[in-house]
Amino acid sequence: MGEKREYRRRRRPSDDMELRQRQVRRRQTRAPYPEEQQRMVSSEYVDPRRAEKGRRMARRRAEQKKRQRRSILMVIALILILAGTYAAAKIWVKMDMWQDKAEQSDFVVSASDQEKIRDVINVAVLGTDEDGFRADVNMIVSFNTTTKELHMISVPRDTRVVLTDDMIDYLEKENAHVPNRNGVYGQCKLTEVHAYAGEGNRCTFSVAMLEDLLDIQIDYYVKFDLSAFRQVVDAVGGVDFYVPQDMYWDMTDTGGPLINLKEGMQHLDGDKAEQLVRFRDGYAQKDLKRIEVQQEFITALIDKVCSSETLMSRLDDLVEVVLDCTESDITVTEALGYVKYVKDLDPAKITSDTVPGEGGSYFDMDEEGTKELIDWRIHGIQPAADDMTNE
Repeated sequence: MGEKREYRRRRRPSDDMELRQRQVRRRQTRAPYPEEQQRMVSSEYVDPRRAEKGRRMARRRAEQKKRQRRSILMVIALILILAGTYAAAKIWVKMDMWQDKAEQSDFVVSASDQEKIRDVINVAVLGTDEDGFRADVNMIVSFNTTTKELHMISVPRDTRVVLTDDMIDYLEKENAHVPNRNGVYGQCKLTEVHAYAGEGNRCTFSVAMLEDLLDIQIDYYVKFDLSAFRQVVDAVGGVDFYVPQDMYWDMTDTGGPLINLKEGMQHLDGDKAEQLVRFRDGYAQKDLKRIEVQQEFITALIDKVCSSETLMSRLDDLVEVVLDCTESDITVTEALGYVKYVKDLDPAKITSDTVPGEGGSYFDMDEEGTKELIDWRIHGIQPAADDMTNE
């Protein structure tokens, strides 16, 4: 009888054993982790020649991309340089043309005994009508390069003046007309001096008249017409301004614009700005109120011009318009020397005044009050306390 074999009885695996078996099966079937993949890849054989060739191709592609980037940057830089050179050359040519527009007057003014004030630049700003004969705007802009203060002093267009002896002698020598009003030889309105001077002497006469009236030395003049004014306002993108009252004045029968503005804060383009500064028919003070509004608008315009946004985005357009549409005796070199002061202009340091006096068909200046105003704004001499109170 054969030997009896004993068999171990198989037992049902416990729950813990089943759990371990399932974990083993999951490990065998799951995808390897990135670290394990790296180990698996690194364990595979790689042909060194193929690896070197791959590295060379990668370096070649990287260098090619770098060369492309350098080429693009060089093209962009070249375009910017050419554009900047073209713009600079164009502006320089325009500045030469602008300088050539200045009057070549043969009128000689007698030497003034008024001493030149150091660090103060006085500029006569003359605004003419469309035909350029009369100066409707007569303003002194005085800038102190030390204190960075800018003062605007307006003289009404209807101010009663008498031509100086030099002017009368020159007109008589040229057989030109000399005005004679109210029995006073050489008497006229300030706006008419520009017309009586004749071609080639208009700005020279106006500047000499303002020097005589205000007893100051004027360094330069800048002359513009209404077309230039409109274009300058448009060049800076218009100006936000509060219109002080409803304005309506139909000037079309005399070649002027139809003025129709409503009271309130508005964004004024060139055409609307012209309407604003020309309106005077509905003011109780006529020309005096118009001058006040003009000064307020010019202050707002200066503020807009000196803003960083305007200087960055519209400076080229503004310079081109100014050079095209104005006339001045400032040389190119001097003009470039004063550009540095633009950034120093502070609206808080800008003042605007009108010479004191009484108006009618003529405006008669208060000579004593005008002297105090000039001493205060240009010479820096503070008025007496009682004068400040009266003002």
